Amino acid sequence: MKIIRFEKVPNKYGIMINKNCASCANKCLDDFSRRNCRLTRKMVRASNVCDSWQMSSQLENLGCEHGHVQRREYQLTLLEVRASEGLAEMKGLTISPKPLEDIRKEFEDQHGSRYLF
Repeated sequence: MKIIRFEKVPNKYGIMINKNCASCANKCLDDFSRRNCRLTRKMVRASNVCDSWQMSSQLENLGCEHGHVQRREYQLTLLEVRASEGLAEMKGLTISPKPLEDIRKEFEDQHGSRYLF
């Protein structure tokens, strides 16, 4: 098994971020969640890093007192709801997407807060 060691750089709040394609501002994900570089237009691996690397704005703001980290369980619930809606549409059913506020409320009623503390 190959061990990959990433260079780590601090964001403006002092949180150490792995310097790689996954944390780059220039990454794009296509419809199939394949990672592409916005600059070269080529498919890349998450572990790649190049001289044009720039920290993504989301990671640059990680640790800001105004932001909250969502629980993984909430993210998976949201993903599951949207995936089932997509499958229904692929089957030719006409559905309207469930409002995000309804999904949030249902999750919080069943599991408590959707944020990590």
